[in-house]
Amino acid sequence: MMRRGGYGTCFWHRFGYVPKPTVGHPIWIQAVSVGEIEALKPLLIALQQKSIPVYLTTTTSTAFGVARTKYASLVDRLAYFPLDFWLFSALAWRRIQPKQVLLMESELWPEHLTQAARHKVPVCLINGRCSDRSFKRYRQFPWVASLMLHQVSTIAAATACDTQRFQALCPNHPNITTVGNLKVDASLSQGKALTLQRTDLGSSWESASIIIGASTWTGEERLLLDCFMQLKKQYPHLKLILVPRHKERKPELQRLLKTYPLSFCFRSQPQQDVSVYVVDSTGELRNFIALADWAFIGKSLDPNRGGQTPLEAAAIGKPMVYGPHMENFADICSSLEQAGGARRCQTAEEVQSCLTQWVNQPQSAVAYGNHAHQWILAHKGTVQRLLTLIFDLPSHTQEA
Repeated sequence: MMRRGGYGTCFWHRFGYVPKPTVGHPIWIQAVSVGEIEALKPLLIALQQKSIPVYLTTTTSTAFGVARTKYASLVDRLAYFPLDFWLFSALAWRRIQPKQVLLMESELWPEHLTQAARHKVPVCLINGRCSDRSFKRYRQFPWVASLMLHQVSTIAAATACDTQRFQALCPNHPNITTVGNLKVDASLSQGKALTLQRTDLGSSWESASIIIGASTWTGEERLLLDCFMQLKKQYPHLKLILVPRHKERKPELQRLLKTYPLSFCFRSQPQQDVSVYVVDSTGELRNFIALADWAFIGKSLDPNRGGQTPLEAAAIGKPMVYGPHMENFADICSSLEQAGGARRCQTAEEVQSCLTQWVNQPQSAVAYGNHAHQWILAHKGTVQRLLTLIFDLPSHTQEA
């Protein structure tokens, strides 16, 4: 909280003093961070079209800021999720009085679930995910997993693998099903609203070839910079965009970039026609992926684990490469790779070799982007399935 800042705003929400809804008994949706908040957009639009009021809560200050900027017209109220202590949770429940609760991905808070049971309010886990790490921990304490999952009325899992894991943890649960990943629909709908142009970064970017590091973590920027330095000797018009997963790493990246003989700038202090452009802002990743020719997906190389989402690049039809550690998107990446829509490399050296090949032979990467986009189109429709499953309502949302 101290590192990221921004938690002074609406601080008392954390203790249950959340604003009351303007309408009676809304649907309460809880999503932790920016990724989950952005994935909700097509669902929020669909619920608004059905005149179903939504009370949206989130956990991080960054997600709260994104939701306030983008979703003010789509929700009845926006607040911070209260600390999961009985007194704070009970107060928030008395003030909100929801008729239904939706939890994004893995938001299983014991007191929150207890309050739902006490008020006889159905709970649905949407975009349900059970990562390798969570599954291992739950298997160590199976009674905890069973207790919490039995308090969830419906588990709408993102993938077949997630469904299997939830069923293993709670074999007697009657309502566990694979619905799909909301982020697929979100990536398509948000991809239509791209506004940034290459010339916004300077005239030299208009005809440049561009590599992007999408949601990079420590160590991955250095790999991309080293690769970029080697390629730029042969291709002087090559450009690099870095989008670190956490913008508060700006001082660290400044120190790193100063060790390279490259011109660079940050989104917060833009300059024209630099070689390296670092995006230290939130919620603009898709805009910058759209400018690039090839994408590296971060948090996928040692010592990092888990991987960041490959869906933004797939939705825009960009060739993508990543390291071996995409555990958070294991099913998606496996399916993408089988469809020829992504390339997995086992080492940093292989990633560099792949990017070098793509820069040297641009046509060799085109098929990856085309196949990725076709994969996205084949897997859309999660919002419609959710509306039918949770609310027993047909969906008439706009096609992406």
